[in-house]
Amino acid sequence: MKPKKYTCEGCPGLCCSDLEESITKPRTIDDWDNLKWELHFSNTKAFIRNRRWYKLTLGTCIYLDENKRCTIYERRPQVCRDHNPPGCEFYGSIYDTIFETPEQLDAYIKKEKRKRKNKKRKSVSS
Repeated sequence: MKPKKYTCEGCPGLCCSDLEESITKPRTIDDWDNLKWELHFSNTKAFIRNRRWYKLTLGTCIYLDENKRCTIYERRPQVCRDHNPPGCEFYGSIYDTIFETPEQLDAYIKKEKRKRKNKKRKSVSS
């Protein structure tokens, strides 16, 4: 069986839409509240991939033409040069968990608290 060839052929410029920024996992109440506040904005999401946290700002690069092709390709930034398939959203999900609303983040916090509580109970009863 021939290995699949990953290319940008046919991609609608997904990497040129939405800005992904690595963030520190929220630890304090203020950290969680700040992230929840950011999720109130329609152009902001957060996600977890491989236990790392990211903020996603929705938008489109100003250097794309009407066909979603880069107009500064030869002088594009290094981050654009480094972004290659198959590690991109064209070939699959870029996140394990995504938060699009403050309510989704609240549900995640509650779930994580329950997990920690159950883990403590198991370790105490052992």
